[in-house]
Amino acid sequence: MKSLKIKQPKLLAQLVVERVRQAIIDGDFALGEQISEERLAESLGVSRTPVRDAMIRLQLQGLVSIQPKRGTFVFDPVPQDVIDVCRFRKMLEMGAIRLALGHARNALVKDLQMIVARMRDALADGDVVAYGRLDSSLHQCFVNHSGNPYIRDAYDLVSGQIAALRTTLTSPAHDLRRISFGEHERFLAMATDNQPDALCELLGAHIDRTEDVFAATLKGRREARGGGRAGSA
Repeated sequence: MKSLKIKQPKLLAQLVVERVRQAIIDGDFALGEQISEERLAESLGVSRTPVRDAMIRLQLQGLVSIQPKRGTFVFDPVPQDVIDVCRFRKMLEMGAIRLALGHARNALVKDLQMIVARMRDALADGDVVAYGRLDSSLHQCFVNHSGNPYIRDAYDLVSGQIAALRTTLTSPAHDLRRISFGEHERFLAMATDNQPDALCELLGAHIDRTEDVFAATLKGRREARGGGRAGSA
């Protein structure tokens, strides 16, 4: 007999987490911006309780900082934070690539083909938000196909921050997106040809350049506004 078990709906707090997480990634909230739980609850049509629970979960993902008696702020990294996150990311993605090519290459290549095709369309249309989301999806593919849940869990700790930084710090840089897209096409070709060493080398250079762009842009922004983290005295 076919199962008639009723699937439990997602908890309201999880829905709030997903909505706010995507808003931060898409740049709807600026780095360091204060988030009003009251206004957010009103905007989402929910009570403050699931919003408060969602903020706690988002803090665990590094996307917000809850400061007692001050409020909740979108994460506001200094250049060294960006460097540390990018180097952590590089270590995880390189390991994931080798695992993915070792036991799930066909599935990985199929997903990369689909994402690269959609990235090409987004780039041609000038759709910065769609391109950024697809960029994140492509790198997530390496992790998802690694077959290692510990790598996935570790990557989840920084994937939201990376996606938000990508949108916030590189969205005006059309030339950089074209360079990045060319490298993503090469990722696909190298995965198709089963070249883990070449792919890891290119990925390393790709992330190193991203690190430099993020850190330099962030440094310039912080100098322009006088430095210091959001919400600091």
